[in-house]
Amino acid sequence: MSDAPLPAPGPGTGHAHAPGNVFRTELFSDAVFAIAITLLALNLSVTSYRQNHLGTYLAHQWPTYAAFFVSFTFVAVMCMNHHAAFHRLSQVTFPLQWANMGVLLGATVLSFPTGILADAFVSGNQRDERAAVVLYGLVALVMGLSWTVFFWTIYRHPDTWKHEDDGPMWRRVSIWATFGALFYLVAIAAGLLTTPVVSLASFLVLVLYRSTQAHRINHFRGHLPHPDHQGGPAVPNEPGVP
Repeated sequence: MSDAPLPAPGPGTGHAHAPGNVFRTELFSDAVFAIAITLLALNLSVTSYRQNHLGTYLAHQWPTYAAFFVSFTFVAVMCMNHHAAFHRLSQVTFPLQWANMGVLLGATVLSFPTGILADAFVSGNQRDERAAVVLYGLVALVMGLSWTVFFWTIYRHPDTWKHEDDGPMWRRVSIWATFGALFYLVAIAAGLLTTPVVSLASFLVLVLYRSTQAHRINHFRGHLPHPDHQGGPAVPNEPGVP
C-alpha cells in the first residue's frame, strides 16, 4: 500500500465525485428556476368583468402583463448566468452550495413583489404604486447581492475553478454584480422622484444589462474546453472575442 501523499486540491482537480456534484447542483437549480417562472404565471388570471367589456378589462390589466414580463426576464437571465457560471466550475464546495441557495431564494420569492407591483398599478393609486416599487426594488437589490456573494465565494475558492486562469474573471464578475445590484437603489429613487413607471422601466433595463453577464463569463480570455472533447485539451477563444 503506497504512503504517497494525496495531491492538494486546486483548480480543475477536486474530489472524485465532483462532476456529479456540479451536475446535481445545477440540475436542482434549474428545477427551482422552472418552478419560479411557473409561480409568476399564477399572477395571470381573469377574476371578474362586466359582460361585453372583456377587452376593456384586459387592457386595464396591462400592469400585470408588464410586471410578469419584467420578472420572467429576470428569472430567465438568472438561469442563463447560473448556467454560464457552472460551466466553468469543476466542483461545488459547501460554502458555494449555501451561496447558491441564496440565489435560488431570490428566484422563488420574486413572485410575491411581482403580484404586489401588478395590483398596485392596476389600482391606479400612486401612493400604493410607490410602495410597490420600493418593495420590488429592495427584493431585486437583495437578489443582486446574493449573486455578489455567489461570485465572491467562487473567487475565494480556486479549487472550484475548472481553469486556473479564471481568477481575474471571477473577480471582475463579482465587482460588476455588486454595482449592478446597487443600481436598483437608483431605480427606486428615480421612481419616487418622478413617477413609478420610471422605476418599472428601469428594472427592465437593469435586468437586460445583467443579461450580458453570461456572455462575459463564456467569452472570458482564457481557455475553454471544446464542447466535443470534454475533459480533453482546452482550446483558446476565437480571435477577436472579448
